[in-house]
Amino acid sequence: MTLDPATAAYQKHGYNTLPVEARLGPHVFRIPANYFRDQIGADFQGNWSVMVQWPDLEPLPPGKRSGQDMETFGRQITISPRYIDRVPIETRLEVASMPPGEPGRIEYENPRYRLDLMLPQAEWHGLTPYIVDETLLEAYDDRYSAHYGTRRTPTRRENHKDWFVSRNVDGSLRTLIRCDQESEPDVYSSPVCNHDLVIPELKIAVSISYRRTCLPGWENIENRARDLLEASRVKSPRQNLDESREMDE
Repeated sequence: MTLDPATAAYQKHGYNTLPVEARLGPHVFRIPANYFRDQIGADFQGNWSVMVQWPDLEPLPPGKRSGQDMETFGRQITISPRYIDRVPIETRLEVASMPPGEPGRIEYENPRYRLDLMLPQAEWHGLTPYIVDETLLEAYDDRYSAHYGTRRTPTRRENHKDWFVSRNVDGSLRTLIRCDQESEPDVYSSPVCNHDLVIPELKIAVSISYRRTCLPGWENIENRARDLLEASRVKSPRQNLDESREMDE
């Protein structure tokens, strides 16, 4: 059986920092092996994520992810990029800020999942926090009860989400972060944040997961994800020439 290059390199050298090829749609990336989730490379289906550690945003040394202690585990930041080609990438975050399913269903009116129905709060670390409008929530629960003949009982998780947003100059969403409700600021028990952004020119959506204790550094984390993908992307000679001309202009 022929091994993929990443596995072959692992069997020959053990855990290492050799560049590994990973793909997203038409894009090819070459990323050191110790960045990957298993510190080897993409899985057998070609899916992959990379991990860095808070606060230096660097990967663990080769072989250190297996057998890591709880403090190390609590500081990991998982960056999961995905190529999007079947729906418009430009509106992906707006779609993510709405409930799943089709408009017209009673569940689509749930203000717990509707950014457009939430109340913006004072800016915090460059983000706008949003909270659920309790008046709209009570009215929704009444409509739900009348529609189904039973009082809706929210799940624990949906009662413990805080939303944070940054926007582009045109008002469109640039960053969408949804976090479990804050608890004691301890790296072992801190709730998790799911951080979404898009790179439209590459048609890539990026989901980042980290403990909420890292949230004040959201912008550094986001920039690190963007820079890592940009620096590791393999460009054709034509792409390099076009980008050089753009810089000269």
